Amino acid sequence: MNQPISPVSTPTAKTDISPPGQDAAPALLARGSPLAWLRFVLIACGGLTADLWTKHLAFAKLGYGPGSRIVVLIPPEVLRLRTTLNPGAVFGVGPGLAPLFILISLVAIGFVVYVFMNTQRGQWVMQIALGLILAGAMGNLYDRAFNGGKVRDFILLQYWPWIFNLADAMLCIGVPLLIVCWLFQGSQVHQS
Repeated sequence: MNQPISPVSTPTAKTDISPPGQDAAPALLARGSPLAWLRFVLIACGGLTADLWTKHLAFAKLGYGPGSRIVVLIPPEVLRLRTTLNPGAVFGVGPGLAPLFILISLVAIGFVVYVFMNTQRGQWVMQIALGLILAGAMGNLYDRAFNGGKVRDFILLQYWPWIFNLADAMLCIGVPLLIVCWLFQGSQVHQS
C-alpha cells in the first residue's frame, strides 16, 4: 500500500506560542539570559549601594537628634537634607511593626526575583523596574534589621510633607513603572 509523501519540513525561527497562562519556553525567559541577569543585578546592587552610602553620609555629616543640622541644597528650601528615623512603613504608617515589615520585605524580595526570572529576555524596562524595587526593598530592610526597626530618612522636598531616602525614591519609581509595563503588556495581549 502506498504511503502519502510527507512534506519536507523546513526549520523555522523559534517563537513563543505558549497559550496564555503558561510559561514561555525557558530559553526565552530572563532567567536564561546572562544579559538580563546583569541588568537586574547591576540596578539592584547599584541602587542598594547608593541608598546605604547616602544614608550613612547624611547621618555622619548632619548628625541626628537635637544637635543635628539641616542643609538646604536647592534654595529657597526646595530640597533640604534633615535626618530622622522612621519607625513605621511608608509615610510613617504602622510604627512599632518592624517585625511585620521585615517579613513583608522578605516576601516582596522573593516575589520580585520570581517575577524577574519569568519576564521575557527583551523586557528590559520591566527588568530595570524590578531592579529598582529590589534595591529599595533591600535598602529599607537593611535599616529595619540593623537599626532597631527604624529606617533612616533624610531627603525633604518643599511641597512633599514626608522625609524619605533613596530606597523610597527607587520604590516610588519602580512600582509605577512595573505597573505601566504590566498594563502595556496586557493591552498588547488583548490586541493580538
